[in-house]
Amino acid sequence: MFSTFFVNTCILVTFLYITGLISQRYKIRLHTLKRKVHWIGGALFGCYGIVLMYYSIPVGFNTIADLRHLAIVATAAYIGGPATLIATLFVCLGRLLLFGVTTQAIVGAFFMMLVGLGCALLSHLSWSRLTKLIVMNILALGIIFCSLTINLNNIDDVLHVYPLHFVISMAGGFLLYLIAESINTSNELLFLLEHISYTDHLTNLSNRRQLESSLEEQLPQARQRHEHLSVLVLDIDHFKEVNDTYGHAAGDAVLRQLGQILIDKCRSNDVVTRSGGEEFTVLLPNCAFRQALRIANQILSGVNQYEFKLADGLTLKATVSIGVTTYPGTGGDISGAALLEQADKALYEAKNAGRNRVCSYEI
Repeated sequence: MFSTFFVNTCILVTFLYITGLISQRYKIRLHTLKRKVHWIGGALFGCYGIVLMYYSIPVGFNTIADLRHLAIVATAAYIGGPATLIATLFVCLGRLLLFGVTTQAIVGAFFMMLVGLGCALLSHLSWSRLTKLIVMNILALGIIFCSLTINLNNIDDVLHVYPLHFVISMAGGFLLYLIAESINTSNELLFLLEHISYTDHLTNLSNRRQLESSLEEQLPQARQRHEHLSVLVLDIDHFKEVNDTYGHAAGDAVLRQLGQILIDKCRSNDVVTRSGGEEFTVLLPNCAFRQALRIANQILSGVNQYEFKLADGLTLKATVSIGVTTYPGTGGDISGAALLEQADKALYEAKNAGRNRVCSYEI
């Protein structure tokens, strides 16, 4: 009996590890779960519960004991109510289809549905995950005791298996919590490191690495779909004078506010990047040359009208020069680096022409 419950625990731990790898691969985070994740997660944990039933202990005629309820408890504690109901439905149908539609199976499925409903309700409470998991586990074990009592119709038979079932379930619940929290913490740290590696620390925009990665992804897509891909490179005019006159803290404030202007003026799917120093780059997917020029002029106008606020209450005005280029309008099958170089040349042309203007690359 002990060995079967131990196997149940090991299977559940293995499934948790697999789920952790899946959430890491698809960047699934507990505080931003979408409806699709509830459906998939509920079905996945429901299947885990069905597998656990294969390693159950016969404790009477058509009556089994196992740790399938922990799959439901884990779903409620870490995913939420909708996923819990889906997991419960899978487990109940699995009990009836795999082990036959008998009176005992119907009673077991009915009480397991009560477990799912109770856990789904408790999942909405603002308790810690550990508290939820403990309370849900105890609730489930209480309902399971009622189910075994009805099916076995002999309290001595119930007491023969239930105490060990209770102890193993509680120990398994604690182990489940420790492993799930460890996996979640590891994934969150990995997501944070990935975010830091692709984000500019000052403006919270994309950095050069993210820009190059996005170019490697977007340029082949533009070729394949026969779409345009535009690039803006812009530079703050006379930015050194800002640092020399007001200090580097003021320069940082200007950079942060310019980053916000770019986000406001660009589209939601554009990649806005601080390339380095006072230079910014905007990658415009599926954007033809005329539309790119329009966005560039909107940025130019927005910067001209904006008063940059400094920490000491002072305000200052600034201007930018912008270079524009578009693939494939600039000729041939070029690389991402060549596209950036074209936009840089257009930027230098804007600088040489007197600054505070938009220039485009021409072959």
